[in-house]
Amino acid sequence: MERQLTTAAHGHILTNANVWSHDGEWIVYDVRTDPAGSLFDGTRIERVHIETGRVEVLYESQRGACCGVASCNPIDDRIAFILGPADPTPDWGYAIHHRQGVVVHAERSGEATNLDARDIVPPYTPGALRGGSHVHIFSGDGQWVSFTYDDHVLTVR
Repeated sequence: MERQLTTAAHGHILTNANVWSHDGEWIVYDVRTDPAGSLFDGTRIERVHIETGRVEVLYESQRGACCGVASCNPIDDRIAFILGPADPTPDWGYAIHHRQGVVVHAERSGEATNLDARDIVPPYTPGALRGGSHVHIFSGDGQWVSFTYDDHVLTVR
């Protein structure tokens, strides 16, 4: 049986994995305007309660940054997603090698914590990324996060 959960006049883009909350009561999504999800212009991560249809804003980006590609931790209320640069400029705007992973707690929405350590100018910090990460998926035990990666230093050379 199909049932529409929300009718808000903005996008509802689901990540391809882990969109259900750990308790199975919520679905997380971002609000990008392009139905295909190709345009990275969303400014909020939201969730909708599957029984009541109640919508909650979990994160709203600031200073021109965009966010999207939200996924849930399978054991607790953490949601991981990507966040583009704040105060974007023509030479430091959203790009696959400029984004970062962040996490919010659904019950303490609004404050994001970085998942990535990034260092794009020499001397490079051992262990730090030199670019952007994407599609952050928690492991089955909720302890680890996998992601894809694009190196800034190699891209701009």
